[in-house]
Amino acid sequence: MNAAYTHLAQFYDRLMDEDTQAWAEYLLTLASQQGLEPSRALDLGCGTGSISLALAQRGLEVVGIDLSPAMIAHAEEKANQLGCSVQFLVQDMRRLELPHQSWELVVAACDALNYLTTAEDFRKALEGVYRHLCPGGLFLFDLNSEAKLKEVYGSNSYADLHDDFAYFWDNHFCDEEQLCTMQLTFFVPGPEGAYLRVQEQHVQRLWLPQEVEAFLTEAGFELVGWYEFLTFSSPSEDTHRWQFAARKALR
Repeated sequence: MNAAYTHLAQFYDRLMDEDTQAWAEYLLTLASQQGLEPSRALDLGCGTGSISLALAQRGLEVVGIDLSPAMIAHAEEKANQLGCSVQFLVQDMRRLELPHQSWELVVAACDALNYLTTAEDFRKALEGVYRHLCPGGLFLFDLNSEAKLKEVYGSNSYADLHDDFAYFWDNHFCDEEQLCTMQLTFFVPGPEGAYLRVQEQHVQRLWLPQEVEAFLTEAGFELVGWYEFLTFSSPSEDTHRWQFAARKALR
């Protein structure tokens, strides 16, 4: 998983066309609707730290973890530029170990959990989240939906040209394994005006809502919300991103 973002890390923020300030507000509104006004948050698969930093700017004490050292390096650089105090750590969400710490809110944004491609990995991540949540705490996470992985990505190809780099994005969805394999090819500036070709592969798993709810129940959570992303409405067949809210029992 960590190698997948070695090259993409330097372009990630430019390719991700999302309003992360609005995203952070949405997460905190979801928490508030569940009666939670958190002071601390743990951000799993934090990437370049945009969500972590947006939460910190709203007064939360935040720790962000990601498996990619390159992504964490960019997150730390952004935090320094903003003068924002967030602790960023290289860590695997499947082996979450933050001793003597617990959180009221854990988030996993930007389809981070789609990168967990086996049931065992998904269970391990949920077990770790449960251990690190306070009683009554919330786990808010989103997943790329069936429509997104099968139709938008599917077996389609995309390309884009920027002033200082270009990329090609080839996808293949395997129905049997429910896996979407994404092959990204970047052309980036190299020495003496030449361009270097770098490639990396991403694999995401389609997890259906009923599977997710079963995993949550098994781990001890109660599913308290399932929405179309950035709304408080039930998803439709065309929804591209599902938002989940799960609560740890009070005792």
